[in-house]
Order: sequence, then C-alpha cells, then structure tokens
Amino acid sequence: MVCAKFGPIRIRALIGLTFYPYTLMVGSLVFLGSLFSKNIHIMRSFYLFITFLICLGVSAHCFDSSAKHSPGPWSDYFSRKFMIIIGFTSLFAGLSFSFYFALFIVHSLIVAGAIEIFFLFSYNLELFNGFFHNNIFLAFSTGSMPIVSGYLIQGGTNIIMIILMLALGYSLLQVQIQASRPYRSLIRGEFIDPVMLAKYYENILKSVVIFSLLFGLLIAISVTGF
Repeated sequence: MVCAKFGPIRIRALIGLTFYPYTLMVGSLVFLGSLFSKNIHIMRSFYLFITFLICLGVSAHCFDSSAKHSPGPWSDYFSRKFMIIIGFTSLFAGLSFSFYFALFIVHSLIVAGAIEIFFLFSYNLELFNGFFHNNIFLAFSTGSMPIVSGYLIQGGTNIIMIILMLALGYSLLQVQIQASRPYRSLIRGEFIDPVMLAKYYENILKSVVIFSLLFGLLIAISVTGF
C-alpha cells in the first residue's frame, strides 16, 4: 500500500496511491505517439506528459479510491472527502498544462481530452452500473488514448496512423493488465487456477505479437510517408 519504509505514513501512502511505475509507463506513451509525427515539438509532448501524469496518476486513483462501493485500503489513511478534493484539484491542475494547446493550436485534442475525462470518471467511479469498469475500457483509456493524444498534439492527422496507434496502445496495456493480475495474486499467496493462469499467459503472448506487428507497421508508414 505504501511505496517506502521511511517517512510519514500518510506521505508514503499518498505517493503509493499514484502507482507511479504504471503511471510513468502510461505517460511515456505520449512521447511514443509523438515520434510518429512528421514534426515533433518536444515541449508539447512534455506538457501533455505532465497532464497524463497528474490526471491519471493522482486524480484517477483518488476517484477510484474514494468510490463508496470500493473504498480500498487507502481509506485507512484518507477520508473520502479528502480524496475527492485531491481528485478534482489534481484534475484541473493537470488539464491546465495542455489547455492552451487544445484551445488555440490542436482542436482535436479537445475531443481526445473529453473522451479521456469521460473514462476517468466512468471507470474509476464505476458509473452506469459499472459498465465501463473492465479491462477493455481500462486498456483503451490508459493505453490507446495517451499514445493517440501524443500524436494529435504534434498536429498529426493521418487517420490510418491514429487507428493503428489506438490498437498499439491497447495491446501494450493488455500486456500490463494480464501480467499484473496473476502477479498480485501470487504475491498475496492466493491460489490461481492453472487453466486461468495459462489463459493469462496466452493473452500476454497474443498482445506482444500484435504490438510488435503494429509497431513495425507504424514505423514503415511513418518512414514512407504513406
């Protein structure tokens, strides 16, 4: 639950709440998406990276932990009211980093941002009876959207590239999701059905193959200028 063995317990818990290894991986997809653009503006990528880092790393996890139906272990350290306040504060703070680019330079980023905010609330707060709270939409919102947003903020408009990047980010996050679930169960000493474990491995291998093929295809398109 906490990320270090020293320091004030609430500070350690707050840092652990961000799940920073996972959050950094998701944020890095912004830079990956930017690389497929003909013109690369590094500061745009940096600001968008910070946006995802704060919105997904802090805000999304705060909302997820503040949900009444699944408060999680973080409720031992922070009240639900505190988590909601931090969630909204970090959300607005994170969005401010990319607000200028979305409003004045890359209008398509407004659409991408609206989609991401929708999933941020619907997934983490399990709105609509939890319809969007599953691996499919988790992989889409934390894999597909960051890499596409990284491409869009550079002014990218190639529809084929966007579709391929949606699939690329999705497949990468599925690897992370499929690997993390059995890992957490094993760490906790929980029994895992061998058939289910084999299914996890199968999904990981499929996702790796799909990711490799898509990545190569994207590079080929980017180089040839198709």
